[in-house]
Amino acid sequence: MAASKLTNEEKLKRLIYISNVNPKYYCGGPEVFLPLSKAKMDLLEEMLKTNYMEFLKVIESVNEDPLIPYRSQIFNILAYSLKMESCNPQSKNAICTTILKLIKSDKEFFEFIKHASRFNNKKLSKTVRKAISAFYKKKSAMELAQLYAAAKSNHGWSHKDLIKVCHLKSNTPDYNVVINYILTNKTNEKESDEEKKLIDVIKKSETLKKTADHKVAVPLIQELKATIDHVEPKLRKSAEVWNTALTNMSLVEILKSLPKLYKLGFLKKDSPTQAKITETLTNVEKIKQSKIHPIEVFIYMKNFEKVGKPLDPKLLQHLVQEKNLTEEELTKLKTPNEAKCPTVLSNLQKCMNVSCSNVQSLGKRYLITIDTTDKMDTPCLSRKNITGIEAAAAFAWFLLRVEKDVTVAVFKEKEVAVISLDKKGHLYEHVQKLRENKSKYLLLSAPLEWATSNKKHFDIFFNFIHHKEYYVTVPKDVREKMTKPVDALLKYRKKVNLPNAKLVNFCLSSPHMEIADGSPNILDVSGLDLGVPKLIEAFRRGKFC
Repeated sequence: MAASKLTNEEKLKRLIYISNVNPKYYCGGPEVFLPLSKAKMDLLEEMLKTNYMEFLKVIESVNEDPLIPYRSQIFNILAYSLKMESCNPQSKNAICTTILKLIKSDKEFFEFIKHASRFNNKKLSKTVRKAISAFYKKKSAMELAQLYAAAKSNHGWSHKDLIKVCHLKSNTPDYNVVINYILTNKTNEKESDEEKKLIDVIKKSETLKKTADHKVAVPLIQELKATIDHVEPKLRKSAEVWNTALTNMSLVEILKSLPKLYKLGFLKKDSPTQAKITETLTNVEKIKQSKIHPIEVFIYMKNFEKVGKPLDPKLLQHLVQEKNLTEEELTKLKTPNEAKCPTVLSNLQKCMNVSCSNVQSLGKRYLITIDTTDKMDTPCLSRKNITGIEAAAAFAWFLLRVEKDVTVAVFKEKEVAVISLDKKGHLYEHVQKLRENKSKYLLLSAPLEWATSNKKHFDIFFNFIHHKEYYVTVPKDVREKMTKPVDALLKYRKKVNLPNAKLVNFCLSSPHMEIADGSPNILDVSGLDLGVPKLIEAFRRGKFC
């Protein structure tokens, strides 16, 4: 079925999940590829003109789905819709009402403000100002105080700015006390005890953000249940402060912080910080409650293993040209540091194992085919600490643990070769096994042709390759006879009578590969980021096509 046959509802869901009306996911999220193309604008224009309530109904129907890679895309779409010519006063009010229902956190509120102002020359329309006022009025006086205490501003907008611009007022005295303090930073001597409690919450958070004394900060962190982000930067080098803040941090926040903790020297053997990290990474209940995907844990693990982000290539080039580095200094810069922290790495692997229980089996049949040319040892796009072969092995490892019917193969020139990977094996054993099955070149349609000729029944095909220019190494006589993967899939569907068989092509090192033709159930993924595992779960579960 051609792309034009997709309904507007299907196109909109695709736009929400992959920030694209074409079946191509670029790693980095909508922040990297924000410009709305003509195809996206035409879709929104048509849906708003035809039936704006149906448009909003589709968005509301997916709002509770935790598999949306970047929820900011929802607010990006709605904010843009507000400025379209086809959006009349009635539909604008309906959109703003929907936005208030969709917002799940204060962070998402600011996401909406960011997009709304970006599409309106950094200004806020009258409709948006009404929505802002309604958002604040839904809060109690204490909730408003806590909201302001948590973060005074976000994305260039402060609560003070927003309260001013929407002329926020209330009939409740204690609510007005909080508004007055936010706007003037002043208190009234005649305030009641209840009103003083409200201001006290804000003042304590302000003290925490300013104090450089850990003896003052630690009890405030405990009382306010603050994270490390709420602490004055100078205190972020204090082990005592970190140990107190870690108690209030989510699993994901802790995983993000591991490279920093290692660099600060807080993860040494038998240290209090390492004990707290061990407790979190081995807490089965906490891991399950977080609903984190094993591939997400894998990405954080590799980031910790390499101690954060690698040196930027442009910075390295500058240092080489300007600083006259010695050969020894240059080698040291090029060689990534590796965390010598076996306890934490072992616990990260345990966390990865437990997180597999967060993914429910679909009972589908899978064929995973992996490129094993030398190019697969190059880093993934947007995740320089992970090579292509490691990323592919991680997906195979995860699916083998979660699903019962998984076949793993490698591209072997014109053919594919099925290999045996132990379902309970270690991830790095899988990487080694893949490296033992080297190939000179590959044909991307080979897995489909092999499955067709052998009448193998698979519901989902995963192809992992390094780069769009894989065909350059293919001999000329073979290249001239190559079948397009989409054509091979259509032939396979017909031959084995599986009309809904899916194909996912991962191009791990380049954003430029385009295999999918817009048809349903064919998806291209460029690179690797934290959105990819959610995206793949959503795609294989039929959340979008």
